[in-house]
Amino acid sequence: YSIAMKALESVPGICDWSFEILGSDISESVLRKAREAKYSAFEVQRGVPQRVLETYFKSADGGWTVGDRVRNLVKFQSLNLVKPLAEIGTFDVIFCRNVLIYFDVVMKRMVLEQLAKRLAPDGYLFLGGAESALGITDKLAAIDGFGTPVYSPATGGGSAHGKV
Repeated sequence: YSIAMKALESVPGICDWSFEILGSDISESVLRKAREAKYSAFEVQRGVPQRVLETYFKSADGGWTVGDRVRNLVKFQSLNLVKPLAEIGTFDVIFCRNVLIYFDVVMKRMVLEQLAKRLAPDGYLFLGGAESALGITDKLAAIDGFGTPVYSPATGGGSAHGKV
């Protein structure tokens, strides 16, 4: 939802675009909570500015619910990153932050190469600050200037489909 909110605030006319944000997890309970889009007052006090609350949330039952404008942009799906990801399509941007830290090098390579295949040729993969693809796979090339690890498909490494 935070990516949807940022897109709505940062990209003029984005509501006229055809795009979708896919949130994924392996845990059905995590996905259920995400789909409910309900947060306690304590949860939103941990970094959601008042202006964002007023713009994108509705007050409900002593907490907050993400509004339909944002919810309609986001879909959730159960994914296991160590299994084939062909059915999810190709993406312009993938955020896989603070996930690789749980895998050994062999599994990191498998996950990174699967994600590289799911990126459009001019797509971007954002990793967490403590994560890297360097020395793990040659399917991704590092991009400087973002302040966080960002990669694009290396020549011959990414998808050639370009659909979103």
